[in-house]
Amino acid sequence: MDAVDDVKTRLDIADAVQEYLPLKPAGSGSFRGLCPFHHEKTPSFYVNRPRQSWHCFGCDQGGDVISFVMKMEGMEFREALELLATKAGVELPSFDIQKSSEKKRLYEVNDLATRFFRTMLLESPGAEHARAYAAKRNIDELTGDLWHIGYAPDSWSALSEALMKKGATEDELIKAGLVGKREQGSGVYDRFRDRLMFTITDVHGHIVGFTARQLSEDKKEAKYVNTPETSIYKKSAVLYGLDKAKGEIKRQDLAVIVEGNMDVVTSHRVGITNVIASSGTALTHDQLSLLKRFSKNLAIAFDQDAAGNAATLRGLDLARQLDFNIRIITLPPEAGKDPDDAAGKDVALWSDAITHSAGIVEWLYRNAFRGRDISKPEDKKLVARDLLPEFRRIPDPVERDGWITRLGRDLGVSEDALREAIKSVKITTPITNQQVERAGSPQVAPQQKAAEPHASREDQLTERILAVLELRPELRPLAQDRLARYPLAEPAREDLSNYLAIVADREFEDQSLKVLTEDLEKTVTDLYEIRLRREREHLEQEMRDAERVGDHAKITELLGKFNELT
Repeated sequence: MDAVDDVKTRLDIADAVQEYLPLKPAGSGSFRGLCPFHHEKTPSFYVNRPRQSWHCFGCDQGGDVISFVMKMEGMEFREALELLATKAGVELPSFDIQKSSEKKRLYEVNDLATRFFRTMLLESPGAEHARAYAAKRNIDELTGDLWHIGYAPDSWSALSEALMKKGATEDELIKAGLVGKREQGSGVYDRFRDRLMFTITDVHGHIVGFTARQLSEDKKEAKYVNTPETSIYKKSAVLYGLDKAKGEIKRQDLAVIVEGNMDVVTSHRVGITNVIASSGTALTHDQLSLLKRFSKNLAIAFDQDAAGNAATLRGLDLARQLDFNIRIITLPPEAGKDPDDAAGKDVALWSDAITHSAGIVEWLYRNAFRGRDISKPEDKKLVARDLLPEFRRIPDPVERDGWITRLGRDLGVSEDALREAIKSVKITTPITNQQVERAGSPQVAPQQKAAEPHASREDQLTERILAVLELRPELRPLAQDRLARYPLAEPAREDLSNYLAIVADREFEDQSLKVLTEDLEKTVTDLYEIRLRREREHLEQEMRDAERVGDHAKITELLGKFNELT
């Protein structure tokens, strides 16, 4: 038995799936639940324990436990296998690829650094001011442990010395971005000093880097310092907190995006756990590719000082181009300046702000009027200048017309004037995949809706017959006899056997042989009539063609075949 089979043998698919979503028994070792890969209200996702397989009848996807974890976690095959092997207690054969082993080692080095920083915050006599700051920000011990929040001591070598004693090399510390090379002489120096340390993890929970927050407002240094780009840390591909938030994002079908680490930490601490941070940058292709695995619905909380700013809007262009549904969260004045303030003061304030977030066009509309006096013609012009390009981007003509009508009413100008003006509006060209590719980010196709099955009626009937025969092989002669003229052709599916087993469990569980026989006879009859009708239509077309060229012999031959069918 190879390692893959060993892992699949030791793990039960129903147990593995239930770590991600609730399932209910559906008879004979089958379970069903809401599909995690597309939005649905009626369960169409089935897990078959005897065959250790899954299939969704809503988006027509299926496979085994490894393929399920690959889709849920956004992993490659090897990553999913390693994750499951750890759970199953299976040792995989060595994967002799230098790059892979280097990444694994850098994860280990970052883990050692995380433990060091955490210990410093909890125990170091020199960290009193850091502990006071953490307490002021309501970072209790449980929160600190969960988010691996620590302290980098005010030292040029404390971290590097501690980690090298545990076996890390200077080269590994440099590659992990934890230290820099000294400009003069040999050796290295600690990159982070006298800062509160926030651990950055990727979507799978691997520690890839750190964000270091300055503790003294008096120092003339950057408020935040991040790990530099490494082989395991790419800022544009990471969303802070996604490893902890992805399950709730999928359950709510909504990702709440904030700017700062503390916005995320505080939100999770008070129970709002579908919150992640973009770390103050515009959303990138890599980040959006990650998000679309879990939801296409985004609610974004901007820094209140930057609301309405053109750069902020440009940061959403890519998400809009990729067909994400975007809402904008606006905090009420009493909530404070950011989600951290709001969640810390009163969780209801933050929760209500999320619930009552505005669609992006509505948000733009409100901002266009802010600080402007529409009794002045020049301010009316500015409002129209801001909004008409956005209206022109709306693909639905009815929705677009509704906004123009509203704007005309609120500005006190004629709709005809606005419709004339919108014709000459130039809209900013959306960022193209080619531009992104030239900039160094991978090309990502626009987000597609969950695939809907487009099986013909003939294919549906064929699959139903095959599912009955999967459950009751003894009925095969009946089907073969009735369909002797039109033998069954199996659908082209990689997981056909598993798929048919799940269909059988879903459709025919606990039905008697008599009921199944009657169902099979009716389905076979329906399929026979479809194929018979198609053959007649084909013969009729051939007769018309023969008649056009005057081929009487051919007409006689075809007419005889047609009469046989009749």
